[in-house]
Amino acid sequence: MNSEMLGLSYLQIALGKTDHLVAHINSNDKEPSWDGDVEVYRKAGHVHAKADLILKVPVQVKGHCKPNLKKKSIKYSIQYADLKNYLATGGTIFFVIYINDSGDKAAIYYADLLPYDLKKHLKAYDGDPYKYKSIELKAFPKKKNDIADVFLNFTHHMNMQRASINSTPVTLESLYTSDPAQFSNIELTMGYSTTSRNYQFPFDYFFDHETYLYVKQPHNVTLPIAHLKNVETVNYTVNAPISVKSVVFYDHYTVSRTKNLSTINFGADIHQALQVGTQAKPDFHFSLSGSLSERIRDARFIIAVLNAQQYEINGGVLNFSGASSNSSGFIDVSSIQKQLDFLVGMQDTLNLLHVKKDLDPSLINEAGQNCLNILKIALLDKKSVKLVPSDSIFRPCHVANLNLLLCTLPIEGTDNFYDVYDFNQAPITFTTEDSSGNENPSSYYVQLNRNLMVWCDNIDYDIMLDTLKGIPFSEEYSQSLNTLILEMLHAYDCSNSTREDILSAVIELTDWVRKNDTFSLPSVTTINHYQAIKRSRKLTVSEQADLYQLTESPQEDEQIYVGAYLLLDSPVAATVHFSKLSLEEQSTFLGFPISHFMPNNH
Repeated sequence: MNSEMLGLSYLQIALGKTDHLVAHINSNDKEPSWDGDVEVYRKAGHVHAKADLILKVPVQVKGHCKPNLKKKSIKYSIQYADLKNYLATGGTIFFVIYINDSGDKAAIYYADLLPYDLKKHLKAYDGDPYKYKSIELKAFPKKKNDIADVFLNFTHHMNMQRASINSTPVTLESLYTSDPAQFSNIELTMGYSTTSRNYQFPFDYFFDHETYLYVKQPHNVTLPIAHLKNVETVNYTVNAPISVKSVVFYDHYTVSRTKNLSTINFGADIHQALQVGTQAKPDFHFSLSGSLSERIRDARFIIAVLNAQQYEINGGVLNFSGASSNSSGFIDVSSIQKQLDFLVGMQDTLNLLHVKKDLDPSLINEAGQNCLNILKIALLDKKSVKLVPSDSIFRPCHVANLNLLLCTLPIEGTDNFYDVYDFNQAPITFTTEDSSGNENPSSYYVQLNRNLMVWCDNIDYDIMLDTLKGIPFSEEYSQSLNTLILEMLHAYDCSNSTREDILSAVIELTDWVRKNDTFSLPSVTTINHYQAIKRSRKLTVSEQADLYQLTESPQEDEQIYVGAYLLLDSPVAATVHFSKLSLEEQSTFLGFPISHFMPNNH
């Protein structure tokens, strides 16, 4: 029995079932590593137009007599020389047909030998043409559409991997190592080609089929970086509203999809699981977690859902009445309402303190809860509270992830009772005394230092600016403002450039001081304003012209030249003028925030 001829016959019969393939396979083919090819067409039919031809797929066929035809996969040894030829041509489908002793039954196995895998197989190749590599082959499908899919998918990946034939292999690790800063911006793709079957969800194909992961390189070159045997879970984000009776609560949600389960996730900890392809009741889970604002929003949503017994998502409606819930006490609307009222009370209290940072309730300890209770009584209920005596009217308060600054005024004739105020609305008058003993109006904001500004979460810089701008200038007030400006710049730098609220405020403050302060040197106010701007963006031509004017005008203080040249990105000129300063002046200059722009060797 000629197993090669018989094997070819069984393969020809299998391929002949399909409407997309035309096989040209011959046991007498004289090509060194192939037995022919299979034409793959886009459109199904018995007669195919030339324009519909996608690709000719090279094939190699081996036939063997074997009594066991029930294996799901087999191992077969292929010469390295053949693998090298397969790589050079862009890939080959390798077939092994097992035939029983009587020749009336056969089992077909195949391997998609594409450049990505061939390169891995050839790593151990030392040039010896007589050496072999053991390759795993899987069972060939029996249904005609599945058979067509093998070739359609192979042509898709064969085309995608042509650029990788002669390129250096690329991995996710190598991409990260070459440019860590751009790693999050890389574009990864997956794809497939199949017959006209419709998948309810495009990724459903990957749950049962192998595929490759590709990275897009410069000049639109696409290279394979991974061979995925199958995909277990797909996560994706949908930018679409979730609402109850047209009231939108969320503007997006994520979906975690497996072969049999689709889970919708939104809010801090809300998810609804739906069994794919079944009528099983959806499983709804809810718990209050996340930040304070997230808990308030989620609680309001759940109460609305319980009342409406449904919610709308991306134009559809999910009926809640049929859902099962695994959240303890979830059905008790009154319990959720009590929790919501408590959370809203906390939020209202923090709003009165002008806190913009979101509270993390999971970090609240007993001391923090006591502090919140005291603040609620003092600010919301407007009652005096008993506090530990303090020498300062301003005192810090720490609650979970928040650092607060309070104004506490003792009530005369009481046993340590105080009225508590938001720091930004302290009912006090602040003045400074000049050299003649005259008092000049000022603001307690000028006492803020860099550490306090970085630490504190309830300084309202809009209120601060309005307050500072409402005080008439004096020589003492001018000095205080310039000191505050330097501290604000230091604070922004100390925050690793994260406190945009401080930077925005100091840009506005220096602009106002530059235009209105007649007690400060214009060169100083110009340097301060532009060094604040330079931390935010590049200086305009007009702004640079102002600085060049400083460098071309006589200055009593050499430090002005240093600062101007630093802001003009002229480190050599800045260094020359810096060297003209005394050691004491150099040390003083390096303590100013302008030194942020000094060359690294200083």
